[in-house]
Amino acid sequence: MKDLIAVDLNGAIENVRSAGKGRSILWQDSESIAFLSRGRKMRRDFHIDPSDEVTLQLAGEQRLHYKTPEGEEKIALIQPGQALLCPGGVPHSPRVTEDAWFVVFERKRRPGEEDRFLWFCETCGEKVYDVAAYVGDYSLDPVSKVHERFYGDESLRTCKKCGTVVACPPV
Repeated sequence: MKDLIAVDLNGAIENVRSAGKGRSILWQDSESIAFLSRGRKMRRDFHIDPSDEVTLQLAGEQRLHYKTPEGEEKIALIQPGQALLCPGGVPHSPRVTEDAWFVVFERKRRPGEEDRFLWFCETCGEKVYDVAAYVGDYSLDPVSKVHERFYGDESLRTCKKCGTVVACPPV
């Protein structure tokens, strides 16, 4: 058994801030993953995690957009010091203020499990892109790879129904 060592969240925030990064893995163990995040700027995709996801908001605020089974978009507000459980299978999109910091706790993916990422047209609401990806080792930053592919190809970002192009987030 490994020694049990507490994570210094303030130190992790400073490390992420000084490195100019957006997130850092706190742990990735046999059954669980925890990462510290600032959120992605102008995030508009919806993520579908195969397992439950718990968010602990440390600073700033998060507006977690999510889709009901009927397709209605709703928003859950998460303030500093609050935690929220997003059940597995719920399409959700964390949208944060500039000063946001939060920790996400997830179950490691089981063999064959994939996450899904969906983008919708902001003009007509049509699904623009839907992709499944294996999110195994977080140190390989698999979510950023999905985003890079989508934002790097205008044809993937173009709505087939109305022609609107999903804007790229600021660098």
